[in-house]
Amino acid sequence: MTSGFNLATRDYRRDRRQRQLAAVAVLCLLLLLAAQVGVWATLRQKDAAIADRLSAMERELLRHQDGVRAIRAGVAGDAVKRYEAKVAALNGILEAAAFSWTGLLNELERSVPPGLALSEISPDTRSGRVGLRGTARTFAELDQFLRVLEQRTAFGDVFLLRQAVKRGSGAGPETLEFSVVLTYRGRDS
Repeated sequence: MTSGFNLATRDYRRDRRQRQLAAVAVLCLLLLLAAQVGVWATLRQKDAAIADRLSAMERELLRHQDGVRAIRAGVAGDAVKRYEAKVAALNGILEAAAFSWTGLLNELERSVPPGLALSEISPDTRSGRVGLRGTARTFAELDQFLRVLEQRTAFGDVFLLRQAVKRGSGAGPETLEFSVVLTYRGRDS
């Protein structure tokens, strides 16, 4: 009997197990690499397809723009100006229709203290700026009105433009005339 090489030794079994694990790990890494290459190839094809569609859309857009330029060249300049004026007028009508008079008046009604009277309300429907004119019996009433306007979320940028004491006719009491400008934020309601 020869001694020396035993296939059932512990070192041989451990080395065999390590080689098998290494082979399985290499196989898994190769599979992952193949999957990554497949995903990369798919994404590259999709990118190429998207680039082709985008260039086709850009060509179509340029074709339409050339068509619009050709049509516009055939239209007289004064006709374009007339239509632009009509469009501006129609946009103004639409903006005015979107302005909520009811909302503005409700907010003002909640804000005006007793003894204060508004004589003029002039809104700018495009910017939301509202001019107010009126009279108050005392400066305290006017101050209270301004404070309430500033506290309401529907109003912002409240500014007192003018105040003046108006002498009463004959034996009538003095009043305080004022002018206020503010931004009405509740236009969308």
